Amino acid sequence: MAAPSSTVGGYLRTQATIAGLVNLVLNPAIDWLTSRHKPPQPVWGVDGLVVNFVITSLILSTLVGAFAAWGVRREARAGRLSARRTSQRGWLTGLGLGAAAAVVSVAAAWLLQAVGVATASLTALMLVKAVYSGVLGYLVAAWVILKCVQ
Repeated sequence: MAAPSSTVGGYLRTQATIAGLVNLVLNPAIDWLTSRHKPPQPVWGVDGLVVNFVITSLILSTLVGAFAAWGVRREARAGRLSARRTSQRGWLTGLGLGAAAAVVSVAAAWLLQAVGVATASLTALMLVKAVYSGVLGYLVAAWVILKCVQ
C-alpha cells in the first residue's frame, strides 16, 4: 500500500482531473443545446454572457464541491483514504468558490466591454466556457478534497 500522502495526492489529482474534464465537455454542450438557434449573445443583459457565467460559476462549484466531499467521505469509510476529518459541507465551500469565480467573470466582462466586445458567437462562447468550466471544476474539486483531508 502506498504512503498516505501519495494516496491522497493521487486521489486528488484523479478526482480533480475527472471533475475538470466532465465540466470541460458538459458545460459547452449545455450552451450548444440551449443556444444553437440564437443570434450571438450580448455580454450584458438577461440573456448575456455575464448572467450565463455567473450562474455557471455558482451551480458548477456547488455541485462539484458536494460531490468531491461525498467522494472523500466514501473513500474514508471504505479505508482507501485517510482523512483527518470529513467535511459535510463541501457544497458550501464550492458555493463560496463559485461566488469568487462569479466576481472574476463579471470583472472579465467589464474588460471585454472596455476593449469593445459587445457580443460573442456560440463558437466563441463554447470555447471560453470549456476552458473556464474545466479549470473551475478542477480547482473546486482540488480545494474541497484538500480541505477534507487536512
